[in-house]
Amino acid sequence: MRIRRGAYCARERWAGFTPRERHLALAHAVTRQARTPLLFAGPTAAAAWGMPILGPFPNEAVVLDRYRGGGRSEPGVRRVTVGAETAEGVQLGGLRVTTIARTALDIARSAPFEHGVGPVDWALWRKNPRAISRLQLEEELARFAPRTGASRMARAAAFATDLSDSFGESRCRAVIHESGFSTPVLQLELTDEEGSMFPDFAWPEVRVLAEFDGEIKFTDPGFSGEDPLAKLRAQRRREARLRRLGWTIVRIEWGDLGDRGRVIALLMAAGVPRRGQ
Repeated sequence: MRIRRGAYCARERWAGFTPRERHLALAHAVTRQARTPLLFAGPTAAAAWGMPILGPFPNEAVVLDRYRGGGRSEPGVRRVTVGAETAEGVQLGGLRVTTIARTALDIARSAPFEHGVGPVDWALWRKNPRAISRLQLEEELARFAPRTGASRMARAAAFATDLSDSFGESRCRAVIHESGFSTPVLQLELTDEEGSMFPDFAWPEVRVLAEFDGEIKFTDPGFSGEDPLAKLRAQRRREARLRRLGWTIVRIEWGDLGDRGRVIALLMAAGVPRRGQ
């Protein structure tokens, strides 16, 4: 398989690559053919970090470079200049990429709010071995200061939390917020005779919980190490436990997030209050 001019990969190996791995293969090919050191940014840096983003990886590797006039891009490479003067790079897996903080903010700068929160949440995530502190995030926010997208980036950073356990949860939380509902408690510990449970979103004042269901939990056995059917049964047992504690449970699926009206109807029917009520 031709990755780009002068760079090839065995077809059998390419067929087994994920979209992320294919994008990284392109970035490695670009690096090997470059005459000067490159700094990858945006979705290419996100791919290197393992940072979640929405949508497919682009067909071009994104390189950050200072503005030197036109004609800087080439087949398989897209050169961008926003924030090049203040960006720092680190070596990661054979590529030089922007830092976690800069990469997350860069994605948030050019994405709608509900899609831009996830990368920033991941950068802060308490279970991420590469997590950064909120102070590091704020320092990078001040250093970046782009001319375009600054308010979008700042909004995502202010909203971000270290308590979101998946990109889907982050997007769901953003949709709940933009739909005007009061701020939920995240990962509230609830205990019964069997132990502790930590639902995604909780409104204790009305005893309502919302759980985000990402399809991967049931379609990818490698996600949890469990059989999908066993995972579904465990979820139902957990729901029964929560209901016995007196909570109403709302389930929000990935497909619901593209339909704000559906999310609003589900939460209103359960009695979740709106901000200002």
